[in-house]
Amino acid sequence: MKGQMRRISRNDITYFYFPGWEEKNRVGHGFSSRCGGVSADKFASLNLGYKGGDNPAAILENRRRFLNLWGKKEPDLVYGEQVHGTNIQMVGEKKVSGGVLPATDGLITAERGVVLGAFSADCILAYLWDPYTHTIGLVHAGWRGTLEGIVFLAVTAMQNYFAARPAGMQALLAPSIGPCCYKVGRDVIGLAAASSWRNEAIFYPSARDGHAIFDLRASNRNILIAAGLVPGNIMVSTLCTCCHSHYFYSYRRAGRITGSHMGILFLY
Repeated sequence: MKGQMRRISRNDITYFYFPGWEEKNRVGHGFSSRCGGVSADKFASLNLGYKGGDNPAAILENRRRFLNLWGKKEPDLVYGEQVHGTNIQMVGEKKVSGGVLPATDGLITAERGVVLGAFSADCILAYLWDPYTHTIGLVHAGWRGTLEGIVFLAVTAMQNYFAARPAGMQALLAPSIGPCCYKVGRDVIGLAAASSWRNEAIFYPSARDGHAIFDLRASNRNILIAAGLVPGNIMVSTLCTCCHSHYFYSYRRAGRITGSHMGILFLY
């Protein structure tokens, strides 16, 4: 796909989106920055996740502001617990309103009105859309999920549930930690060597002994191609969440006490 994710500010909230997906009002989506909320200190200011220890009231207000940009509310939102696993959940008409789905890192749906959500502070969020069946998926992929091929599993689930066609599907990889900042140790290198996706996983040499640089973006792109997507239908943001502290939270940069971005995806 031509183009890059664009940064936009509305109602003092800054977020990122891909204009091509918003044309003709077919797919609504966004990836939040950290700008425009009410959280303080290390969570300043648009923290949308509960795991870091922020004030819950501030998080609720931040979510209200962010979702309101699309006329959505918290009860519309469905998201996974995100345990760095590979479970893909199909969200149907009888979803739990405003629910958190246990032990889930990927969501797919064909239902209008459902807002799929996912959270990150360095990890990849992969947005999937099949224009043919008008179905969508949203996946959280850290290093473990990447090496276990969670994006491949999400594409396969969309095929099985919705008869989606990978060759016609489109994918967006949101801002994440880049290879400029992502050194990993022997444990990750060893798991990659034993992974079924070792040929798709991209590592670069590191000057630090026993370490390598892991390219999450290129690895997930390769796995999407292995799933049947056309390379030209995969858009990869090159913005690094660790480098750009003004716009992004980063677990690698700040440690456990930090905020989270939220990605949302829904059908018009």
